[in-house]
Amino acid sequence: MMIPIFVNLEKFKVCIFGFGDVGKRRFNKLLNANPYKITIYSKDIDQEEINKYENNYRNVEFITCDINNLSNDDLKNIIQKYDFIISAIDEKNNKRIVHISKKLNKFISSSTFEKNINLIIPAYCNVDDIYFTVYTQGKSPLIAKNIRKLVENYLKNHEYDIDAQNSIRDFLKNNISSQKDRKRILEKIFKNKDFKREFLELVDKYK
Repeated sequence: MMIPIFVNLEKFKVCIFGFGDVGKRRFNKLLNANPYKITIYSKDIDQEEINKYENNYRNVEFITCDINNLSNDDLKNIIQKYDFIISAIDEKNNKRIVHISKKLNKFISSSTFEKNINLIIPAYCNVDDIYFTVYTQGKSPLIAKNIRKLVENYLKNHEYDIDAQNSIRDFLKNNISSQKDRKRILEKIFKNKDFKREFLELVDKYK
């Protein structure tokens, strides 16, 4: 059983094995979280791509190697240096990396969804400080992707400004002590079409 969490990676080291399509998607997601260091081990890395990332990001490192040529002890020596491990290669090597990572008590995610992984990086979107994530336990990445797009489009086309709603919540907190009363007022306010129209006009006027 897993629960969704948000993690600040600023003080953690991340290792990614493999830089194919899946590895690149994981890399870009994790890069946005600005980890202390993110290292990619792969045999197929374009030098131009290496230069682009290493020149623009001080926390990115690429190491060219063939995982098939690494022994379990070699992998152990690599893995123990990092906090989060992402394995995005073939199933045989993914299983090796998962097994070693679990023994070292590391957070480990695998592209082939081994049952022993303890880290999932699901489909998600972020619109105006609203985060939404969906996970199908690896059964249908396509459904997860489509649900994410639906929610993302909804949030982008929604008629409210989340900062404005937050301001109203702060106002109510400062003036009404009861949480139940604040919730009731907020719900009533945002169900009122006239209020919504007038409120948005005021926002436009004083932006």
